[in-house]
Order: sequence, then structure tokens, then C-alpha cells
Amino acid sequence: MRLGTKIKALRIKEGLTQIELSEKTGLTERTIQRIENHEVEPSKHSLKKIGDVLNQNLNEQKVSIMTKKQRLLNLFLISISILIVVEFLIGWLTWQEHWWVLICWFFPLLGGVSIPYYKRRKK
Repeated sequence: MRLGTKIKALRIKEGLTQIELSEKTGLTERTIQRIENHEVEPSKHSLKKIGDVLNQNLNEQKVSIMTKKQRLLNLFLISISILIVVEFLIGWLTWQEHWWVLICWFFPLLGGVSIPYYKRRKK
């Protein structure tokens, strides 16, 4: 479950409206809406305030969600790396003809394999 969805479910479980949650946290109603609709990534400060009202450690849950995504991405990158190395060793790919494969493989390594926060597209 994504973090915005989890916050919305906890808010509803506590019987709070977005307006009530915003008043108790000191955040604007629009900020709560944007977090719940996955339009923005909530800051640690916002998550702490919301978590205090909802009696949850949302920062810990955010780290847990991001760690799972990072592990999946690392597993994917390792798998692709092994496949590329094996193909070059076997000889299916040659350095001269497929140099672009190495460049494409190297870009995620240079970028530190970051995970962007999902944003909804405007309709």
C-alpha cells in the first residue's frame, strides 16, 4: 500500500476529515489532499505531524516502503548486469557491435539508481 493511501485509510479509521486532520497537524488542507492523492512526497516534518495525530510512525513506514522498492531495483540491476556479462563472455554480444548496451547499463549506476516518487498525471 502506498503511503498516501495508508494515511487516508488511517485518517478515515480515526474518523477524521481532511479539514480536522489539517487543523490538528497545522498543515493546510490542500497539503493533506496532495499527500493522499500522491501528488507530492510528504516531508519528514509533515509525516511526523500526521503520524502524531494518527498514532503511527509514518517516517518508519516510508523508509520501509522505499527500502523494498530499492531492493527490487537493485535485484533488477544485478540481474541485467549478470546477463550482459554472460552474453559478452559467451560471445553473443561483441564490444564493437553492441557498445550501446554497456552505456545503457552504466547510466543507472552513475545516477545511483534513484527511485522517483510516483506522480499522477493530470487529466
